[in-house]
Amino acid sequence: MRLDLRRDYDEISAYLANLVQGFNPKDNYGPGDPGPIKMIEVGFEYSQAGWVVVVFDTRPDASPDGEWTMFIEDNAALLDRPEWQKAGEANIEEAITVVQLDGSETIVPAATELAELLGELLKTILWKCREDGLFALLPKVAKCEFGIEHFGGAYGWPEYEERGKENLVF
Repeated sequence: MRLDLRRDYDEISAYLANLVQGFNPKDNYGPGDPGPIKMIEVGFEYSQAGWVVVVFDTRPDASPDGEWTMFIEDNAALLDRPEWQKAGEANIEEAITVVQLDGSETIVPAATELAELLGELLKTILWKCREDGLFALLPKVAKCEFGIEHFGGAYGWPEYEERGKENLVF
């Protein structure tokens, strides 16, 4: 089994750009009333199903409290990642090959938790999109934050006490 993170990077980056460019606070399917975004939560799953979802949290007191999970079902913006589930299933009993963003290959031993690998990929995507100015025109509060969380809790970024540092949207 091969998991090519370069393909994921390209597809998830395009997905994120599409969501940001089409964002309308009045039609937001996320926690809070129409208003500026306080937190952009990126959730993902690979073990039961493969997907990524972005939830714009407009609650004035938005925090990494798991509220984004209430907006997975019926979310038209959910991006399926079936290859993540296949990789997770294969990795239960065998090593898998992961093609890194630079094209190098890494062998991931059997029974390895893949959430960190995928969470770090999502963080890299967010940073690159931030660097490219993707989030500049979003209606957001001054200290809008990113958060990334694996649905099962195997990965979370940033650490709670590190919030407001490297995870700011700008």
